[in-house]
Amino acid sequence: MAKRGRSKKSSNWFTVLLLAVVLLAAVAAGIYYASSRSEKDVENTGITGPSQIELLEESKSAQKAVDDILLTRDNWQLTDNGRSSQKEKQRSGTEVIWNKRELAIGVPRDTQLRDAANWLAGKLEGSKLKTVRMEETTYNDWDSVRLDIAISTKAGEGTKEFVTDTVYFYHNLNLDKPDKDIKKEQTTKRSHHGRLAVIIDDCGYDVDLVQRLVNLRAPFSFAIIPYRDFSSDSLHVINGGGQVAMLHLPMEPMNASAMSEGKSTVLTSMDDKRIMQLTGELINSLPGISGVNNHQGSKATSDERTMRAVLKEIKRQGLFFVDSNTYAKSLGDKLAAGMGVPTGRNNIFLDNSTNEDEIIKKIWQAAAIADKYGSAIAICHARPHTVNAWEQVIDEVKASGLKLVPVTEVLH
Repeated sequence: MAKRGRSKKSSNWFTVLLLAVVLLAAVAAGIYYASSRSEKDVENTGITGPSQIELLEESKSAQKAVDDILLTRDNWQLTDNGRSSQKEKQRSGTEVIWNKRELAIGVPRDTQLRDAANWLAGKLEGSKLKTVRMEETTYNDWDSVRLDIAISTKAGEGTKEFVTDTVYFYHNLNLDKPDKDIKKEQTTKRSHHGRLAVIIDDCGYDVDLVQRLVNLRAPFSFAIIPYRDFSSDSLHVINGGGQVAMLHLPMEPMNASAMSEGKSTVLTSMDDKRIMQLTGELINSLPGISGVNNHQGSKATSDERTMRAVLKEIKRQGLFFVDSNTYAKSLGDKLAAGMGVPTGRNNIFLDNSTNEDEIIKKIWQAAAIADKYGSAIAICHARPHTVNAWEQVIDEVKASGLKLVPVTEVLH
């Protein structure tokens, strides 16, 4: 009997030990799974080439996080309009699958819609979620503010956002409990009167960013890098939106190691015939464009012979030239004017910083320059942070009296 008792006790200890090991293994596996999910790289093709990456669990977690915040508002009405599976092929060929949902949030009539959207955006700060768009729109014919919320995941050396929630805030007249804790947005209305031409450089790398900018219905001008994966697609989107399309002509910089476009770059070592030939080939790769500006080019644009050859071909094709002003000693606009080529010069770069608030500050600086001189040219790029900034501020810019115009309207 004693022996059987010891055997039973040993068996119990073994069972407890086994359960502990299993539990630790499960926890470790869970930790590994959670960390591996956050490190998914949508541009990583792996050993076997392009594959499929699922962000379904990430989408579900993101949507639950949004629900947990919204459900703290006992005087708002939440309507879940359903979910849909999203698929998007990346430049690497990898297909990303995630889940997107539409929410409608009814708020009391005394609550400003943008204040409600800002409240939710503020609650998301510091989390892994990002607000990538806030704009005034309509929902079922009611005035509303739209807020897009996204998860951010690794994409090669950078990151990419995938929208998991589109939230529409609208006034529900049946709700009468006030939102006393919603901070009212300080709305000191800006007033501007100048004309501002905005050129979007580096189109051709990501057509989705170009499409988002076109969707803002602002008369931007778009400069396309030639021979990139989405150069032709970008041109199609730009033309479809009735916008000005340009060639973003690769030109030699002072620092040769920084030259990004290889054989498509105009070099000061080329003779005039080769410069004109290459410039013509690059223009013709984007049929129907209206003009040209320089990509990089600090060395080439400050070399008179090189610039004259470039401008000779631009004039032959009946196009305009905008000096991007990447170098203070650039001769581009002065030579163009002397040769009878419609021209202008960039006054300010808007997105040397990736901080969206800083980009917005630069947009208002550009507006002030336009006020001072009557008109101005600003350059920014088809990059995620820049697009986010424009989506946040475009309604205020339009309401300020600043006149956004195609670059063709400010040339001389």
